[in-house]
Amino acid sequence: MDLDPNPKDIFVEKNFFSQEIPFEGRAAAFNNLFFNFKDNWKISFGLMLTLSVGIASLGLSEDSAATIIGAMIIAPLGQPIIALGGAIALGWRKETFQMLIVIIIGSVSAVAISFLFGAILNDGTPNQQMLIRTSPDLRDLGIALFAGAAGAYGYYRSEYSTVLAGVAIAVALVPPLCVFGLMLQAGHYILANGSLLLFITNFIGIAFAAILVFFLLGMRYHRNRRWFYIGTIVVVIMGISIIFPLALNFTKFNSMPKFQSSIYAKAGKIFNQANNSPNIKKLTIQGTAVIITIHPFPKNADEEIRLTTELEKSIGLQIFLQKTSKNN
Repeated sequence: MDLDPNPKDIFVEKNFFSQEIPFEGRAAAFNNLFFNFKDNWKISFGLMLTLSVGIASLGLSEDSAATIIGAMIIAPLGQPIIALGGAIALGWRKETFQMLIVIIIGSVSAVAISFLFGAILNDGTPNQQMLIRTSPDLRDLGIALFAGAAGAYGYYRSEYSTVLAGVAIAVALVPPLCVFGLMLQAGHYILANGSLLLFITNFIGIAFAAILVFFLLGMRYHRNRRWFYIGTIVVVIMGISIIFPLALNFTKFNSMPKFQSSIYAKAGKIFNQANNSPNIKKLTIQGTAVIITIHPFPKNADEEIRLTTELEKSIGLQIFLQKTSKNN
């Protein structure tokens, strides 16, 4: 018998859930979680994804936290990630790949749409809402794990479905992808890499938590455990691979005075060797961006680009040079 679910077979609903859950509840959980068995789901998913990306991109451009939160709530990417965890817990190889394809297509589409918004808006200067999504650390992974567990339990027990909106706000998926697209379009590749790391962190945290919760709650098929082990090991390996950059960010940004002094020293050395030897008037670190106010400011655009490139190579963060205000 085909172990993957299909619309005409309710065997999975009767046998793959804990017997403590009434059959009606098991059927509801199954239908809510694996949304791809519903008619016309692709249209609904694509529409909500496009709307959420549009709202998030415009909200990021306006530096509006409230607008971005609205985009988080309607974004549909969290559901297939939790469903991916459910498919792995059940040992469903086919459904696992189907959910993975949905996630990949949805993510690439979100980046493409936000890239287009970046070209239309033509505003490459990152603001606070963009920058705070470019420096994930170990705390973000912890948030993703707890939120993923809450989301999985919310889908499993329908009486706790109200937690799903909170999960969407706690763990952002679409905004980091939008920042990635916007920063790619603007040519700020260091910031783009940081926002992509945040999305991957949230993805791995949610997926692993969903696998664990569904397995512990009894959503499993005892005769097919091989795919469960393979899928779980792959997710764990992916999680281990991001531990180092997350830990590095955590160390940097939790020893800010020392980290800032290090950047100040490296930048000062480069400026001393430049034409006119500009002085650092102000240095601000926001996420993976460093905003340096200098005087005198390079009169030649090529010299400004050269200094920026050299600073980025030395410091490893995105550099933005600013002129001093007239009052200074």
